[in-house]
Parts: sequence; C-alpha cells; structure tokens
Amino acid sequence: MGTISCVTPTRLHCCTTKNKNPVGNFSKFAKNSIFKIPIFKNFNFTFSSSSMATSSLQVSAFSTIGARNEEGEATASSGVVGENDLLIVGPGVLGRLVAEKWREEHPGCQIYGQTVTTDHHDELIKMGINPSLKGSKAQQFPYVIFCAPPSQTSDYPGDVRMAALSWNGEGAFLFTSSSAPYDCSDNGPCDEDTPVVPIGRSPRTDVLLKAEQVVLEFGGCVVRLAGLYISFPKRKFL
Repeated sequence: MGTISCVTPTRLHCCTTKNKNPVGNFSKFAKNSIFKIPIFKNFNFTFSSSSMATSSLQVSAFSTIGARNEEGEATASSGVVGENDLLIVGPGVLGRLVAEKWREEHPGCQIYGQTVTTDHHDELIKMGINPSLKGSKAQQFPYVIFCAPPSQTSDYPGDVRMAALSWNGEGAFLFTSSSAPYDCSDNGPCDEDTPVVPIGRSPRTDVLLKAEQVVLEFGGCVVRLAGLYISFPKRKFL
C-alpha cells in the first residue's frame, strides 16, 4: 500500500493518507526546501508485497566508471547492486542534491542517473553519478527516486511505471510530485486530506494524478512538494 505526503517548508510534520500517523519531523529530512537525506529512512513507509521483490540483487556485469558502452552510456564499476544503491530518474537540480546528500549518508554506495539524452552525462560522471539513457537495459535497485518533470515526455504515467519496475521492493520508491493536484484556488492551507482537482478538469493535474496512482499501485510513496524553484543570480543588462 502506497502513501501520499504533503511537504512544505513551513510544516512541522507530514502525514500519510493511509494511516494519518505522523511520519517524521520536517527538519529531519528537509532543509532550505530541499531533501536532507536520509529521507527514505525517516518515513514510515508501508509497502505492498508485490511481485517486484527479487530474490537476488545480481545484475549484468559492468566495466569501470567513466567507460562508455556502444550506446554512449557510462557504465558502473560493479556487477552487484548494493543495499544502499540509488537510482535517480531525472538527475537535474533536485536529483543532484539528493545524490549529494545520499552519498554523505551512505559512503561507498553507487548512484545511478537516468536521463533522456546524453547531453549531461559527462557532468554526472564527474559528480560520481553513473548515467544511463531512458529505455536502456533494465536493472533493479533498492532505492529509486523519480524527479523527472512531465514536460519531457508524452507518457508521464508510463515513464513512472517503467521507473517503478526498476525498484526491487527492498528499500523505497519515491515520486516527487507537486502541490498542483490540490483543489486550492484560494491559496489557502493544504494537507493530505485536501480534495484534489477532479480528473478531466485540467490536463496538467490529470497527468500528475495518473502518475501518482501508478506509484501507489506499486507500493511507493508520493511526496507532493511545494515551493520548489530555482534561484538565479540577478543580472544587470545594459
């Protein structure tokens, strides 16, 4: 059984929609509106006993980090997935922050980043993230976080489903949604019990709600993040 949590910079705790019990103080896993890992460890996740669980974490062999296969993808250094290894689908600004904090908490772990193009693979390798292309050879990981925006695909729920299939059911599958599904046009307070926008009213929220439903079906956790933004330095124009 999956969970949905509403996360804002001002909330003191978050509650799941399933059991309404507090699942951790906000300060334990977030700082300055970003994740302070270990986010997965601090949530009281309830997972379904799905067929995704595997008896072995053995995967196909890889060569060394930074090497390239025939598809132009960087390959990892080991053929075995570790218990704290993490797959980030969409390693952009948020995903890279997660990678940084996760490595601090789990030295020696392998972090993988799945992208749509190879444009930023060299950057990811320098950060210690093993990049791969969307749709490449499937592997399963104990921790998977989906950070990719819906603007980069024509089938967002389908992409989320593919990411869920990369989770082995051992640790956590986390989907970073937004507060857009909440039906709060008056800019009032929202929590997990706030009604969502009905399906059919808005194409944007339809996509998010359908993607969230996929996550819940797989026993993952949806985190509806509020206040996400990228700050750019002010520039003077002549």
